[in-house]
Amino acid sequence: MANIIPFSFRGELFTGTHNFASGGDSFKLALYTAQPYTTSSTVYSATSEVSSSSPYIGYTTAGKALTGNAVVASTLVASCDFDNAVWTTATFTAAYAALYNDDQGDKLCVALDFDGNKTATNGTFTVSFPSPATAADAIISMA
Repeated sequence: MANIIPFSFRGELFTGTHNFASGGDSFKLALYTAQPYTTSSTVYSATSEVSSSSPYIGYTTAGKALTGNAVVASTLVASCDFDNAVWTTATFTAAYAALYNDDQGDKLCVALDFDGNKTATNGTFTVSFPSPATAADAIISMA
């Protein structure tokens, strides 16, 4: 998989732009049919986003608000976590996703590569966030 962490995100972490803690900023996860992002990307883009028009069902443009923000920190690593993102009664295909900060001008945090098309047909489409307990598995971590 070729996930992308934008260059701008790294700097934004050190300027305090993003608050991943519970009660902090609001984040969203948007789904895509093609990867619209590069390391130079800075904000959410609707280019190649999964359609919210018929015959696609269950997806809303700009993605889903994430819940369960949490920061897990040890002496060696800090990671962030979210509850799994779930679209019910879904009929669409996605190959990529973008996690972005909805409270800070839609700033892009990470673009995810699903390593191929993932499809739901009148079913549930779930993006599972890995446990941050193992830093190497976390969606975002710093050592």
